[in-house]
Amino acid sequence: MREIIYIQAGSFANYAGTHFWNTQESYFTYEDDDEPIVNHDLSFEEGRSPQNQPTLCPRLLAFDQKSNFGTLAKTSQADTATDASLDTWQGRVVRETQDPIPQSEYHARLEGEMEDEGDLELTDPKIRYWSDYSRVFLDRKSIQTIPDILEGTEAGWSVGQDLFRRYNEDTELMEGAFRLLVENCDNFQGLQMMHDTSTFGGFSHAFLTSFRDEFLKASSLNFSFLSGADPNHAGIDNFLDTKRIINDALCLHSLHQLSDITFPILNSSRWSTLENNLSQGLAYDKNSLYHTSAVISSLVETATLPLRLKGSREDIAMIANHLNWRKCSRLGQLGGVVSLPFSATEATFTDLYCNFSTGLSNKDDHLVFARQNVTRGLLGQDLAAFDAWCDLSSLQEPLISSIHAPAYPVPTSFPSILRHTKPTSLRMTSSLVTAPSTSIPLTGYAKFVEQTARTRRSDGVLMSMGLESDDVKELASSLWEIVDGYGNDKMD
Repeated sequence: MREIIYIQAGSFANYAGTHFWNTQESYFTYEDDDEPIVNHDLSFEEGRSPQNQPTLCPRLLAFDQKSNFGTLAKTSQADTATDASLDTWQGRVVRETQDPIPQSEYHARLEGEMEDEGDLELTDPKIRYWSDYSRVFLDRKSIQTIPDILEGTEAGWSVGQDLFRRYNEDTELMEGAFRLLVENCDNFQGLQMMHDTSTFGGFSHAFLTSFRDEFLKASSLNFSFLSGADPNHAGIDNFLDTKRIINDALCLHSLHQLSDITFPILNSSRWSTLENNLSQGLAYDKNSLYHTSAVISSLVETATLPLRLKGSREDIAMIANHLNWRKCSRLGQLGGVVSLPFSATEATFTDLYCNFSTGLSNKDDHLVFARQNVTRGLLGQDLAAFDAWCDLSSLQEPLISSIHAPAYPVPTSFPSILRHTKPTSLRMTSSLVTAPSTSIPLTGYAKFVEQTARTRRSDGVLMSMGLESDDVKELASSLWEIVDGYGNDKMD
């Protein structure tokens, strides 16, 4: 067994993670003669339901502000520790209680209190929290409620690190919940992590640093959700954008050091170059976390499916080594086609492919270092068209690999963002790529950080983040070193 522990940190990460786990739940089979396509033991362990009944629960730590957990907040391990400490307190205790959060409409329907689940159509106003549409039970140790210190703000780099250290001291996170997850594994292989840079960048850096201190040989695969600030179109005088961009740059630099392979993901506010391609099959609200996280989650789940497929020998280290064979390409790209039309051609894949890490057009970007493709539900002529599209690249095996799997299941919790009647499954493709074009967005960050280090107008931003000018100069230098590793001269 090569178990994976999953980390979700931040609101978007948990929205995407909820979709991810709902997809895992859809792979469960309940007939003896039905064989699941995935090995559930890699991602699930025995835990307890809210009714304290034994059930399969994700091998997961979900971090978010307490106010974002919805009905799950009352079952957090942090709150349990607080209640236990009150039991030994001899003084006067004044308890202030809030009205309980009502059950979500989706869960009410699942429990049969409303119309048949098959008729379920969710709209955004009915989704208040990411827990509103969860189809799996989370064990108490998975629910990590962070104090609402970040509410209405975005944590500075040093604030996020300090927050992790305090939280770790107060809850014994690494020696408690995390160690228990590791001890429940027969052969722990590493982390699959998703996090929001704007609110949990420094926090995630401190978590990964603590993880690496003890688990140096374990692998780490990361999907990093960037802020909406664009370094190519932001001014130094914009306090919030400058803070976000520096924070994103710090995260990318940190992940390049601490994670085996990382895939930065553009904020949906920066999907404008992808909208024409996406609109061919999807009708989504780019301002809805529920919608946009479903798009990203389908790509993440599909791209990482080989880690969980029955009979597959893939593990995180193999994927990282395959994509980073040059040893200087730890930042990759995630892309794909979420909803393929029937009778696809080579041009279909060229025209509809979306790169969610760079936002660049696919038509002229066939120069790649390595690529791992996963297709869902493609057969016959569609597969032949996909192979012809792959042949446009000069890559040969083993630098390019493709795995063909059954169609992507669409549970009732998936938003109604498809242009046609909501199907029970999707034909789609997803790819993990390393390529010289990664240097293009990295160059934007390096230039902006370098400019910030040169002007005194940014001193207020740096002070708010716990940084000094020398820190930013060092960051700019490190980013240029990462850019050089991608051979950016080839992109001129």
